[in-house]
Amino acid sequence: MNKIDRRQIRTKQLLRRALLESIEEKGIDHVTVTDIAERADVNRGTFYLHYRDVPDMMSKVMDEMFERVFSLVKLLDPRELSEYAQAAEPYPKVVNIFEEIRRNADFFKVMLGPRGDLSYAMKFRNLMASHLFGKLEYLLPEDSQSLIPREYLVAYMTSANFGMVLHWIQNGMRETPYQLGLIATRLVNDGPIVSSGIRTASRTMTPGNS
Repeated sequence: MNKIDRRQIRTKQLLRRALLESIEEKGIDHVTVTDIAERADVNRGTFYLHYRDVPDMMSKVMDEMFERVFSLVKLLDPRELSEYAQAAEPYPKVVNIFEEIRRNADFFKVMLGPRGDLSYAMKFRNLMASHLFGKLEYLLPEDSQSLIPREYLVAYMTSANFGMVLHWIQNGMRETPYQLGLIATRLVNDGPIVSSGIRTASRTMTPGNS
């Protein structure tokens, strides 16, 4: 990588940080090119070398982050997830997703926060619905054999897990990705009633059990 490439990467990092800080301060609908340029300590011309305007920058930054998470979600395998849940161990590929989110904590905290973009939050929720639990669909019983319609089951699982991740982000990511992965695994395997201790599990799962 040559010196010009490194300088461009550095500039885009400064602009990204300035964008997030501006959104956090003013709200996503009130950020201007001047706000970003002044915070990044660059001139407006430098901004326009990389982006047409603020909406273009936001779109590119959000798309890049979405693709990073999407590339990890695509690796999830329902049968592997089930095996780790049965062993009461966190599914490593889910942990990898949480690690990616934590690496970009500044972005997710702002974009999924009160001054961010609600539609972007819903885009992530829909990602989980279509690519995580959508993959689980073939493991679910037919509606005629299920206690509830499949669409409601998938909606519940998706919303519950998205809500858990959102809570983690908004509360400072106090748990490690591994710890959050273990929480998610326990909820998948035992459900909220057993996980809360209101009712005990019908049988005890320990790591390595077959």
